Amino acid sequence: MTTNVEQSETKQGEDACMACRAHGWPWPPRCRPGSACLFAQNPFGVHRFFRRNPVFGTRCATSEWPDRVRRAAAARVHPYFAAELLHDPDRRVRCQAIKRAPREQISPLREDADTGVRAAVARRLLGNDLIIMMDDQEVAIRRIVASRVTAYMLPLMLSDSDPHVRRVVARRIDASWLTILAEDPTAGVRAIAAGRLQWAARTAPPE
Repeated sequence: MTTNVEQSETKQGEDACMACRAHGWPWPPRCRPGSACLFAQNPFGVHRFFRRNPVFGTRCATSEWPDRVRRAAAARVHPYFAAELLHDPDRRVRCQAIKRAPREQISPLREDADTGVRAAVARRLLGNDLIIMMDDQEVAIRRIVASRVTAYMLPLMLSDSDPHVRRVVARRIDASWLTILAEDPTAGVRAIAAGRLQWAARTAPPE
């Protein structure tokens, strides 16, 4: 049975259809007023539109569209055009663009004001590109960095203030640094370091 809310959304969608730019594009969209529509009030309706019309992601990921449309479009925009969304005022659009844009173009967002955006960047960058994020003010960012940075760079995080970060370091760092971590003030870090040192001693070739 159709609810009053659904009827209202459908009516609004039908009204919006009259002025929808999508119908003037070279190929007609596969849409349905209110339920799979760029003008749906429910965000699921907008996402449903892009599931049916993924090629429209690039066309709708531009500034003239409302936030809810850009968010859904950004998840499907062509990687070549995703870079244009990296400085979108909506943080969720930026996060989606980071996932799709070429890796070399997302580095400027390492210092974005939003924690979620920086986390998305940290999950994509590798190696030396993560160095400046080792000192991020947010512990969650440093935890991601510690799990992804090249192992030979981990000594730079030995004195991190967060025990969880140091535990990640203890699991990944070269064994030659474990004696330092074996004296860490956190028991969990010392246990990881001690376990790795014992394993290294057992597997070392006889002299």
